Amino acid sequence: MRLGFGGAVANVVALSVVAVITLATLVSPPLVTANPAVVTATILKVVDGDTIDVRDDVRGRLRVRLLGIDTPETKKPGYTVGCWGPEATQFANETLVGLRVAVVPDPTQDRTDSYGRTLAYLVKADGWNYSVEAARAGAARAYVYDTPVQKYGEIYAAEQGARAAGRGLWGPPCFGETASKRR
Repeated sequence: MRLGFGGAVANVVALSVVAVITLATLVSPPLVTANPAVVTATILKVVDGDTIDVRDDVRGRLRVRLLGIDTPETKKPGYTVGCWGPEATQFANETLVGLRVAVVPDPTQDRTDSYGRTLAYLVKADGWNYSVEAARAGAARAYVYDTPVQKYGEIYAAEQGARAAGRGLWGPPCFGETASKRR
């Protein structure tokens, strides 16, 4: 069967489209995957109970705002120190400094906050998650900034255990009242 002029043009157009798509695939950079890579880091310094400085093996020094938790204020200019704030910072120091951890972003959250801090969980190789452990110890409360983090259920359950046992900020003298006051 012989193609007419219209059939030949259609074949040329179809082959051209295939060629352009193939060429674009070969020269385009790879797509970023939905699951970001976990990067190993060393904990350098605790700023306060929910903000940590790390040395990332790839990106260098990072200030990390821990996802899913909030601790009483200790460093907010113009505000008093919140009840259990120093203890939350001490817990973070005793638990984290010197550890090798993965800095794990949450795909449901932004990568950085308005202060330029990396938003992430700190997770050991065995799956231990600092945000969960801080909530379990009563050193932090489960926290939602805009939308819940993926680990919120686990963090909240840990907080509920601390509340029921009166651990940390849920016991005396705070009994869960940790708000800083404007000076």
